[in-house]
Amino acid sequence: MYQKLLYALIALLLLPALFLNLGVMIFIDDEGIRALVAQEMIWSGDYLVPTLHGDVYLNKPPLWNWIQAASIWLWGGSSEWATRFPTVLALLGFAATAFVFSKPVLGKKMAFIHAFTIITCGRMLFWDSMLGLIDVTFSWVVYTQFMLLWHFWRKDQLWSAFGFTYLLCAIGFMLKGLPAIAFTGITLIALVVWQRRFWSLFSPAHILSGLGCLALLALYYVPLGQELDLSVIGKRLFVESGKRTAVNHPWQETLGHLLAFPFEMIYHFLPWTLLIVFFVRRNFMAQLSSKPTVQFWLLVFLVNLPLYWLSPNVYPRYLLMLFPLLFGAGLYFYRESAGGHASIYRWFHAIISGLMLLFTIAFFLAPLHPDTAIIAYRWPLAIGCGVLGLLITWLGSKVKNSFGCQTRPARRQVGRGSRVGVWRQPLLAFVAFMLLFRLVFNLFVLPPRAAGDDRGQRLKADAIKIGNQFKESGEDLAVLGYTLMEPATSYYLEMAYGGIVPRIFDSPDEEMAYIYNPWQYRNAKEAGQWLNGIYMRHQKIVYPVRRIAPPIPSTEYTKTELKDGMGSGVSRR
Repeated sequence: MYQKLLYALIALLLLPALFLNLGVMIFIDDEGIRALVAQEMIWSGDYLVPTLHGDVYLNKPPLWNWIQAASIWLWGGSSEWATRFPTVLALLGFAATAFVFSKPVLGKKMAFIHAFTIITCGRMLFWDSMLGLIDVTFSWVVYTQFMLLWHFWRKDQLWSAFGFTYLLCAIGFMLKGLPAIAFTGITLIALVVWQRRFWSLFSPAHILSGLGCLALLALYYVPLGQELDLSVIGKRLFVESGKRTAVNHPWQETLGHLLAFPFEMIYHFLPWTLLIVFFVRRNFMAQLSSKPTVQFWLLVFLVNLPLYWLSPNVYPRYLLMLFPLLFGAGLYFYRESAGGHASIYRWFHAIISGLMLLFTIAFFLAPLHPDTAIIAYRWPLAIGCGVLGLLITWLGSKVKNSFGCQTRPARRQVGRGSRVGVWRQPLLAFVAFMLLFRLVFNLFVLPPRAAGDDRGQRLKADAIKIGNQFKESGEDLAVLGYTLMEPATSYYLEMAYGGIVPRIFDSPDEEMAYIYNPWQYRNAKEAGQWLNGIYMRHQKIVYPVRRIAPPIPSTEYTKTELKDGMGSGVSRR
């Protein structure tokens, strides 16, 4: 009964936890890029060449923009909600995939927990699941690639193993570019070395599947080559993938990253990184040797991890496809060691129960924070969430032996006053509690955070004001040359303007108003009064919006020094 009630609570909490107030926060810049490229595709009708401010955008392939465009169509227009909606769908698909592939090893109930470790790890639950970025979808594709490769490899079905691997490599490439090839190559090499099946790399299945991957990519890049120079596109993809590696950072920064990386990743993927304590056991290798699938999970995790461990400027979201492998292995050893390590279990479960109780108290007290004054019915909501937290914590103390643990006979004593096989299993309750935690976060943190984002609110208000002003007047508006634009500002500007605000690199038109960076274009000659200004939150300056007299003002930047947000200046054929 207790277990069924927890499953019901998880089902009731899941969608509100992931969708409530999903669109309340102002875009971060990367979201602005993804949403605006998709919107410009819709306005222009050109789904082949991605653009920002009408200027060719080369940093990423276009698949995510196509997905965003579909979401915009589904929801009847572009918005924060429409941009973030595909991320949540991908997250649910990611979790379902983990359940399907871990069920043969972990059993159905523990595989259910594994699926929710993906949704409820800290980095995903409180950050990446709320953003309209590529990474969750890309991670789902790469994780599925890992799982299908192993699934068919074990059955010696090489055509399926390599076929699905390279199909998903092509999809991953169209989402994010070169990282898809890196994951594919590293994983395949590690697998054939581990299994000592080097000949498979020279098999018709591998060679033809690889060629099939190239053929799929050619379906896009051959037509694109009719519009743009492919060498420029290739160079930009390499620059984009390599800018976070040690090559582009001083050695001191690289050394600091090497030392801090493990601790940062443990922190970002809490609470489920705590499962690594169950790796510390005398019979670790013996139990691992009996489960080739768990060996594969850990192998893939370990061989791909250096890709980012050696890259100083990385975000935890780049590793979202790897940590489910670690979580799955951790759950396996958690299950297999049940009853054999009384003290570890006692402390692990005590920590989980203590955290649930501690945060439940915080739920009751949330309305005391002055920022929550803007929330309607905050006290009834807090009391309701607190009571639900107490219920979940209590249920966690009641569920026992729910996950098929391999235990010894219950009569054998393990510790004072305890018996093997009757340990509490609060993991299911913890999943429910983490979803409740996210729901409380949605209710009590997101609205005050959005309202208190002064710089974000100012950029949005300025951008909308300028866009509406020029839309109503019918005057032309453009971005001057290589002006550094912050993408969130660009998004809100163009949405208010109702169309593309182009970058103009030619001689200024005195009848057109330009947005420009006064630090880049210090010698711009005014051809009229300052019509208005637009705020840039990261630079903390106001760009003038005014007419400019010819000739084209020079800039301290050249095309070889372009930074993100400065456009590309690439001409079509």
